[in-house]
Amino acid sequence: MIPNKNNKINIDINGAGKIETVDVLRQGDVFVINRGGGEQLSIISNGEGTWRLVNGVADQQSVDNIGKALISHFGLNKVLNTERFK
Repeated sequence: MIPNKNNKINIDINGAGKIETVDVLRQGDVFVINRGGGEQLSIISNGEGTWRLVNGVADQQSVDNIGKALISHFGLNKVLNTERFK
């Protein structure tokens, strides 16, 4: 189970090889990513390994990169079934 607490995750958000350490907080089905400097993104899994931006500003590739890092960090399969964490 993914606890509702902050997790620090290293992510290449833009796919440019620059690794950022971000804070991730799970709130229900939504993952809130704090990049620092007040920049915050919220994303949700659409299932089948696809992700959608809920809040903030990011291109789809960055959202997908964050989603892949979340799957890897939390040891999930390619499909994130948020139902199993309720």
